[in-house]
Amino acid sequence: MTTLVGRHIGRYRILEQLGSGGMSVVYKGLDTALDREVAVKVLHPHLAGKDESRRRLAREARAVAKLHHPNILEVFDFSAADAQDAFIVTEYIRGQTLKTFLDEGPMDPPELAAMVIHELAAALAHAHESGVIHRDLKPENVMVREDGVLKLMDFGIARLMDIEERMTVTGTLVGSPAHMAPEIIEGLEAGPTADVFSVGIMFYAAMTGRLPFSAPNTTATLKRILDGDYEDARRRVPALSDELADICAICLQRDPERRYPDAARLRDALADYLAGLGFARVGEELVSYFADPASYRKLARQRIVATLLERSERQLAEKRTPRALASLNQVLALDTTNARALALLKSIQRAQRIKTWRRRGLRLGVGVAAAGLLGLGGWKARHANDAEATLPPDAATPGQVAATP
Repeated sequence: MTTLVGRHIGRYRILEQLGSGGMSVVYKGLDTALDREVAVKVLHPHLAGKDESRRRLAREARAVAKLHHPNILEVFDFSAADAQDAFIVTEYIRGQTLKTFLDEGPMDPPELAAMVIHELAAALAHAHESGVIHRDLKPENVMVREDGVLKLMDFGIARLMDIEERMTVTGTLVGSPAHMAPEIIEGLEAGPTADVFSVGIMFYAAMTGRLPFSAPNTTATLKRILDGDYEDARRRVPALSDELADICAICLQRDPERRYPDAARLRDALADYLAGLGFARVGEELVSYFADPASYRKLARQRIVATLLERSERQLAEKRTPRALASLNQVLALDTTNARALALLKSIQRAQRIKTWRRRGLRLGVGVAAAGLLGLGGWKARHANDAEATLPPDAATPGQVAATP
């Protein structure tokens, strides 16, 4: 595609190219009417030349332009039906994609990944309530603004092509096969649960550092998604709580009916979990994290450990030992030498040994008592026999009257 740098598209002067993908090229531009920087996404000619693609573009852009959420990239303008180029104009974000951060490794502790997914789920919930489905969720479509605010972009762009159109002549799937929901692969209509599935893939990748359905080629990847074949994230991340693992697993259910019905339910599940650990203001936490990741990670781990220790002590007091053990295991995965956690584990083990000894002692006591009763019964029987043997031949036995001569 010929570069548009230096040209004008309507009132927008194209300044530089920011990136390109299978469906479009993104430029930094200047809105000459309002004198502000914008991003201009221009469709490739093979799409722009199709009337149906242009109609879809206008329909999707119009729907997304109605969305107003702090975590959704704002749409300012889109091309007219008779314009030479098909394009969408959005706010310009200074920052990096989420993929850039995730390429450095998994988010540790896993609660950081939960915070990111919470913000994306909140943005998607707003979209789903307005009837807008994203359909192409992946880290490349999330911007981390310089101030640490997440921005979800490219709503509806994937719908510009049908599933059949996404296969190029080389057999490579245009789009993001590793992030696709099974129903999209099968060519079925995608609803809110398709977005939930794709967010689940992002969640898994953010926690583990790898995609759940990764495979050597596109065909194998799609098969793994359709088979629902992936490894439990807890095997790779010892510090991952059962609660977060379960939330992710619900998102990745093969059957859409078994997932969260929409992003709002996912948002609420994550909000409850994070609030329980003291992270109620997720947006503010992420701003602090992206400002200084290393320092924030250290403080976050300390906060999580402190909360889990208090929780485990409360659970022990309530005789909920299995729950307490789960909390302590998570503490030791975050801080292997935590003295308080090790002491609590020892107290649990000691209590369990005492309980075992008591059970064994009770069984031994019952055995001794039974043996004693049996012994007493034998003694009585022998005593009676001995007494009977000492009676004279003419003595009456109990219940008998002696015969008179």
